[in-house]
Amino acid sequence: MGNFRADYLSVPQYNLTACYYRKSMSQMITNTMCMLYDPEHFLSGNHSFNETWMDQRACNPHDKNGFANFPENLQNTSQNTRFVFIRDPFDRFISFYLDKCLNEEQCYNCEREDIRCVVREMYKSFLKISKGQKKLESSYNNSTYMDIHSTPTTWNCDFVRFRNVYYIMVIGSDLEERKEPISKLVDILRRKNVPENYISKIKLNLLKSETKHSTHSSKFRKLVEEKVRNDKIIREYLHKIYFYDYLVFPEFDRAHLDPPYNMSNSSFDEKYRKDYENIIRNQEDLSMLKN
Repeated sequence: MGNFRADYLSVPQYNLTACYYRKSMSQMITNTMCMLYDPEHFLSGNHSFNETWMDQRACNPHDKNGFANFPENLQNTSQNTRFVFIRDPFDRFISFYLDKCLNEEQCYNCEREDIRCVVREMYKSFLKISKGQKKLESSYNNSTYMDIHSTPTTWNCDFVRFRNVYYIMVIGSDLEERKEPISKLVDILRRKNVPENYISKIKLNLLKSETKHSTHSSKFRKLVEEKVRNDKIIREYLHKIYFYDYLVFPEFDRAHLDPPYNMSNSSFDEKYRKDYENIIRNQEDLSMLKN
């Protein structure tokens, strides 16, 4: 385990920084921060909160000299506010599978319908990454394109070091489940003195807009949810891949996990917690996934 990806978007004017990771409202947050970074360009160009990586955006989310930069003067000031949206790992996997395997038909060379194959290949790929045998790349056709959309939450945003620095908001899969976290974001924006008309526009769009990557209304969602809920092999792999996420983030509800993963403060839980603490003490040890 380590910081395999940390994608930041900063608005120096408001001392505000967002970290995002895929399948956790990353497109919406990118467009929100873009509007705050350059509102004149965003609004005059009729840009929308529905835009994705494939669109000609008002801001370049890969511009490390500007919008996508997290300069040291922001990192080192207590005035900077960092926030991130996180998502239940099993639910995020379902969204990932629906979007990448069924919609885009990129599926670790598995048959689209074979979820067992997908989780097995994910597990194998993440083992290689954790051992330094494979690097995460973000290009559309790269072999790790699938990986960056499904990595454990704890692999992102330098959570190993900065977990307690972030304002963390848990986002759900549908519009109703957005209300509470977006309300928390609105509170943050007000504390940072963002103009009220900008806040109103952001709130309205985050509650109403959807990108083409959205999956909560997919006709296949209930079928995939049922498989993830009932297939023991699928669940075994998902527990192995994502358990540290549930351990590190108490914001995630562990009630839907299987025993002993759902047993807080058990000896099993304590073993994994000690492993995680050792990783924090020695960040060169990137081996998170264990048999």
